[in-house]
Amino acid sequence: MQKKNIFQKKINKLVLSITNTIESFFNFFREKFFYKKNISKSIKTIDKRIFLVLAIICITFISYFSIPAFYDKNKLRAEIENQIFSQYNLEVKLGSSLKYGLLPKPHFYSENTIISYNSYEIAKSNNLKVSIFSNNLFSFSNLKIKNLRFRKTDFKIDSTNIKFFTDQLKNIKNKKRLSFLNSKLFFIDQNDNVIFFSDIKNLNFSFEENSLKKLESKIKIFNIPINIISELDKENKKIITKINSHPLRLGLEGYSNFDNEKFDGQLDLTIINKNKKISYIFKDNFLQFNTNDKKIKGKINIKPFFLSTELNLSPIDFKNISKNDSILINILKSEILNNNNLNGKLTFNIKDMVGVNFFEKTKFIILLEEGNIFIEDFKTTFNNFIRIDLDDTQLIVDNNKLNLAGYVALDFLDVKKFFEHFQISIKDRKYIKKVNFGFLFHLDEKFIEIENLKIDGNTNQKLNDLIKDFNSKKEIIFNKIVLRNSVKDFFKIISMD
Repeated sequence: MQKKNIFQKKINKLVLSITNTIESFFNFFREKFFYKKNISKSIKTIDKRIFLVLAIICITFISYFSIPAFYDKNKLRAEIENQIFSQYNLEVKLGSSLKYGLLPKPHFYSENTIISYNSYEIAKSNNLKVSIFSNNLFSFSNLKIKNLRFRKTDFKIDSTNIKFFTDQLKNIKNKKRLSFLNSKLFFIDQNDNVIFFSDIKNLNFSFEENSLKKLESKIKIFNIPINIISELDKENKKIITKINSHPLRLGLEGYSNFDNEKFDGQLDLTIINKNKKISYIFKDNFLQFNTNDKKIKGKINIKPFFLSTELNLSPIDFKNISKNDSILINILKSEILNNNNLNGKLTFNIKDMVGVNFFEKTKFIILLEEGNIFIEDFKTTFNNFIRIDLDDTQLIVDNNKLNLAGYVALDFLDVKKFFEHFQISIKDRKYIKKVNFGFLFHLDEKFIEIENLKIDGNTNQKLNDLIKDFNSKKEIIFNKIVLRNSVKDFFKIISMD
C-alpha cells in the first residue's frame, strides 16, 4: 500500500509539472500571437479548441517520452549492462545513480561506471551517457541502445590488457558509436606503478561505410598533442594508421596485416621533413623492426620486456635535443625509463652532431636495468687530438633535475695541435698524456662539477685548489669562451710544477 502511494505521488508530481509547463507555454503563445492589439483587450480571438488539441498532443508526447523514468531501476540496470556487453562486447558495471534524461534526446546516464576487460577492472568513468532509440518505450524489454559516451574516464592499462583498444575497434558494430571524452590513460607496471600517463581529449570508435571500422583520437603525451586515425578492414585483415604531431613535426602513416599467428606491416615515418620506412613483424610476444636503410633496427621481447636496438644516426642536432623543453628531456624527467620492469640495451652510433662539430663518430650504449639508466662504452674524439672515454656513467633524476655522474678519461693523441687549437701560451705548455677525473654534470643548468682530478695518474694540492675554484663558479661549460679560459687556467696552474 505504501509503495502504491509513493508511485501515485510520483505520477501526480510529474503530471503537475507537465501541466504547469504547458500552461505557461500557451499563455505566452496566446499573449504574443492570438490577441489583436488594435482591438479592445477584452475581446479575445483565440480559438480555445485549437489550444485543447495542441495541449493533448503535447501531453501525450511528453508522457510517452517520460515512460523510461518509471522503469524498475534494478531490472533496467541489468538490461543496459547486458545490452552493452552483447552489442559492444564491453563489460560495464553501472553506478547506483542511474537516471533518465529527456533532452536533447532520450538517454540514461550513470556516475562511477566500472569498465572491465577479461574480468579485470581497467577503468572508472565519472559519467556514462547511454543514448536510446525512441520508437518503442512502453517497456524496458523493448529498450534499444543507440550510442555510448563516456566522460572523465581514468584508464589503468598494463601490458596484459593494452589490447582492449584494438579489440573494441574490432568489435564495434554497424550503426554503433563508442566515445571517450576528457579522459586519462595511466600505463602501469605489474606493481601498479605508473610508467606514464596520457590525456585523452577524445577517443571515438565508429562503424564506417564499406565495412570499415574507425578509431579517431586526440591525446597528449608529455604535454605534446598527438592525433591518431586508425581504420580496420576486417574482411581484408588490414589496419591503416595515421599519426601526426605538429610540435614534434612528426607524421606517421602505414598499414598492418594481421592473422591468427602474426602481425606485420610497414610505416612511413616523417620527422623534421625526413622520411624513414619502417618494417616490422610481431609474433609470439616478439617484435622485430628495421628501417629501409638499416640504420635503425631492433628487437623487443614483450614477456619479460627487453628492448634491444641499434641506431646509426647522422646527423643529430645536439642543441635541439638538449633544450629543456625537448621531447627527450621531457621523457627523461618523467622517469618513464626508470621503471623496474623496463630493461633494454640501446646501441648508438652517431656520425655527426649538428652544433657540436668538434666531436667525431660518437659511440655509446644505454643500459636500462631495474629502474637505472647507465651509459657504457662511450667513446668519441675531440678534433682528432683527444680521445674521450666515459666510464661508470649514470643518468640521475633528482627533484625534476637531470644529472649525469661518472668518470672521464682524456687521452691526448696530439697535444701540440691541442695547444694550437686553444691558443695556449708557449710558457704554459706542459706535455701530458692523460687526464682523469670524476664529474657531476647538471644538465638543466649546463654546468659541471669535478672531483679527483689526476694528470698522468698523479694529483696535488694545486689541482685540488683549481677544482674548488672551478666548481664554485658554476659556469656554463659549453660556452666557448668559458671552455677556452678554463683550459688556459688549467695549463697555467700545472705548468708551475
